[in-house]
Amino acid sequence: MEKPRIWLQRKILNPLLSELRQGATPEGMAASAAVAAILAIIPIFGITTALCFLAGRLFRLNHVVMQGVNCLMYPLQLLLILPFLRIGETLARAERLALSPASLAVEFSKSPWNFFEKFGKAIALSSLGWALCAPLALWALNAFLRFIFRKTAARLQ
Repeated sequence: MEKPRIWLQRKILNPLLSELRQGATPEGMAASAAVAAILAIIPIFGITTALCFLAGRLFRLNHVVMQGVNCLMYPLQLLLILPFLRIGETLARAERLALSPASLAVEFSKSPWNFFEKFGKAIALSSLGWALCAPLALWALNAFLRFIFRKTAARLQ
């Protein structure tokens, strides 16, 4: 089995560096990565790849960067469901739902259709929490990644 560090370098770092070497701008890569990261943590399973593809087409973003980031963010998507749900419940002044990320994953893997029937309200409330957090997170992440990609691009020259 491959070491995580080697895997990350081969699957993530090398393709990103390759994009920079081939002429991708640091600003474009930062925007692509930031948009993908925010879309990838939306608390609705199974739609992030399509959302990243559509955003990439609409805003002419880098698909290689977007899909790489999308894949990396899956564990974070699972971890953020509950915090987004709690934010949504607070905003909507809704009753707290007793959920855990593990139970959500198990229910979804059994039957996605039954999952959506059973947890439709939770999905709506967590999406509300995500929608509140997404704009600020997108702005901050884009600024941070722009700095990182500019530094990296300068080192490559």
